[in-house]
Amino acid sequence: MTPLQACEAIIAGRSTDPVVRSFFSGLPSEEKHYWISSLYALLMPKERRRRLATYFTPPYLAQYVIDIMVEAGLRPGTHHIHDPASGGAAFLVPLAARIANASRTKGASAKQTIAAIETTLSGVEIEPRLARLSELLMADALKSELGARAQPLSVSISRGNALKQPAPADLYDAVVANPPYGRVFRPSKKTLSQFAAVISESYVNLYSLFIELAIRNTRPGGLICLIIPISFVGGSYFAALREHILKTTHVLRLDLIDKRSDVFLDVLYDVGILLLHKKGSPQAVEPARCSLLTVDQKSVDMGVLDLPANPSNRIWALPDGTDTGDFFRDGFATLSDYGYITKTGYFVWNREQDRYRVGNKPKRHEVPLYWAHNVRANAVCEPGHEQPSNGKVGFVNVAGTKTAVVGSDAIILQRTTNRRQKRRLIGGLVRKSRVPGGRGFVSENHTVLILPDPKAKQSVPIAILCRLLNTAAVDARFRRISGTVSVSTKALRDLPLPTAEQVRELFQKTTDDERNAELAYERSEIGKKGRAK
Repeated sequence: MTPLQACEAIIAGRSTDPVVRSFFSGLPSEEKHYWISSLYALLMPKERRRRLATYFTPPYLAQYVIDIMVEAGLRPGTHHIHDPASGGAAFLVPLAARIANASRTKGASAKQTIAAIETTLSGVEIEPRLARLSELLMADALKSELGARAQPLSVSISRGNALKQPAPADLYDAVVANPPYGRVFRPSKKTLSQFAAVISESYVNLYSLFIELAIRNTRPGGLICLIIPISFVGGSYFAALREHILKTTHVLRLDLIDKRSDVFLDVLYDVGILLLHKKGSPQAVEPARCSLLTVDQKSVDMGVLDLPANPSNRIWALPDGTDTGDFFRDGFATLSDYGYITKTGYFVWNREQDRYRVGNKPKRHEVPLYWAHNVRANAVCEPGHEQPSNGKVGFVNVAGTKTAVVGSDAIILQRTTNRRQKRRLIGGLVRKSRVPGGRGFVSENHTVLILPDPKAKQSVPIAILCRLLNTAAVDARFRRISGTVSVSTKALRDLPLPTAEQVRELFQKTTDDERNAELAYERSEIGKKGRAK
């Protein structure tokens, strides 16, 4: 059986597998539809599933999305609601159910109910058989309304790529979607041109394109709600997207979803729910809020999202439930103010293995390679090919690429961490005096380096800076502007730090780094207020 035939059999109650029948027979309708859609995705060839980013929205999230849209003014059954990546009808089915329930309460006829659903709900799906499954799931959800009606349900679910379809004749009242995520390699000139407003440095991510599509196809004053990765809040590749969102919409909410491995089957992302109100009609604007959603628990309000006062590509800062002030307020410093620069590790081992050798001593034109697994918080790092070290060092031939070699002391950070770890920032020291060979070093691409700026004076010693970056106080602030598992060099450059004066004074006196960092932030803020007076 094909994936579609298997799912059709389950919907119609014709499955011959007793385990399958038993599993689906006891599920509520919305849970059954979710698992049928997920089964379809899991039966697809894995490569095709990943290429099409076929991952479906759990019912509790779909219901939450609809709830906050209704709270913001959405009227299902009256407003035209469109899903440009409808998948297994994760939003269309519960929206249809809400319209049906409201119609029953009002005493409307089944004919009136079906008409309201058919005229106000629509979608697009790139996978034709999945579009057909969506139609079957909607019909299953509306069995009592459809009754013995001869003609099938006629909700418009177009087959095709929403990004390539012409604009609708009439703009939608609302767009809702869990769009596909993933980088678009070698984007066409047409894509770069059509979606230039949300593309930075020629980096194209599918979800950025769907955000722009949703904004473009929604009427002024309409609502847009998308489940997307939160990498856009701080990533340098999403600078244009951040600015475009603020130019064209009012941000109402950005809610974070906890337990990322429970959200979408077979995929891991840090995701959130972005709710927008398109500009262009009179509307009262409240500060954007942020909540934390956890499976089977009530959402927790975290506070106000820190957005630029005027549209810009500045990083957005997530609230942490404690700080109510402007995250980027005056009085704090940055790495640049301290006299430091950042850069991503240079060497991509799996692409350049011909330049890599394991041994005890470097040969001519070779320097040692520092790996992410060599990094320990506040420790002096030693290069080691394996973990734990067996005494062998990896060396890279840098002939003709001497500019990549670091010849100074450095702080080296693990580049890939996630918000469930105790620390997002894990940094150690590389002392040039202890680098094998004495000719400098390179680090691999899963690291980030913080280096003394040769054009500036360092106002904080590098060892003290390393201690500061490894504190909970700095880590908490970094988490607020990092929406991805990668430690972004831009986020590091923008990260608010205490003044150099306070850091030097406190960290040189005692080794209680956690207390020192908190005091340094407090005194920097007090000092700023004092200067303002």
